[in-house]
Amino acid sequence: MGYPYVNKGPVESSVGSDTGKMKNKSVVITGAGSSGLGAAYVKAFLNAGAFVTNADINPSNEHQENPNYQFYKCDVTVWKDQVEVFKGAIANSPENSLDVVIANAGIGGHDSIFQLEDGDEPSEPQLRTVKVNYIGVIYTAKLAMHYFNKQDPSRDRCLILKGSLASYLDLPGGPEYQSSKFGVRGLMCCLRTSGRMRINLLAPWWARTGIMPDEFARHIDDMLRRIGSQWIDLDDAGRCALRIATDESIHGRGFVICSREMDPNGYADMNADDYDHRDDAKWLKHIMQISKRGMEPVDTSAN
Repeated sequence: MGYPYVNKGPVESSVGSDTGKMKNKSVVITGAGSSGLGAAYVKAFLNAGAFVTNADINPSNEHQENPNYQFYKCDVTVWKDQVEVFKGAIANSPENSLDVVIANAGIGGHDSIFQLEDGDEPSEPQLRTVKVNYIGVIYTAKLAMHYFNKQDPSRDRCLILKGSLASYLDLPGGPEYQSSKFGVRGLMCCLRTSGRMRINLLAPWWARTGIMPDEFARHIDDMLRRIGSQWIDLDDAGRCALRIATDESIHGRGFVICSREMDPNGYADMNADDYDHRDDAKWLKHIMQISKRGMEPVDTSAN
């Protein structure tokens, strides 16, 4: 089964999912934890009958009684940790398969580039956000492609990357976070023409999670009220991921997970990665076509 990318226009978010397609499928989710977006994905896929492998730093006590669920302690920035996750997911699958991978692990917080210091000598930035949000996602994508390629070509293969609205919009004061999320979007756009799998991007709006500090949550809550908006419903994120996983026609798209006043379905196709609505679209699309020089990787070592 090949996966050529063709821009078919935005996906209609009001269409439901055939969740029965997920029964006995093998799903890997990084950074699922016990709350937030990852936990919503775990819940959605378990409810659909999938076998779910949760790869995270901190174990979750939820779902331990569910025979379709397993947890692997994993630092996504450590290659061997992720390798063990993928091997374990396939071994635990009733069909020894890997069907859906969600590269969800990500962090925010203090930005080691943006903050200025009082000392005479600058300190080396730790770049932990870049390592988790981007390098970890690259590892996940590489492993997904590797193990997808080892199974029956007729079997669907689906990779979902978690970006952010910061993959599309300015985020003043967060160069590490925003550059990592732009990188994830770039990875999706690059890999969607490879023909090796279906790949899509999730770009969440503000989500209230258990790990968010209370003071920061109150600040965001106040900001959302002032602009007439609200937090996303985490279950909408799970529904969007299920829609992507169960609809083999969805490929190469970016989806915003949004509050219900933005879209009554809680998610929508961004329709922002093919330059269809810009004055410079003609030459941008021309350059994009030139850059797609076949399916082989491009050697950039001399550039």
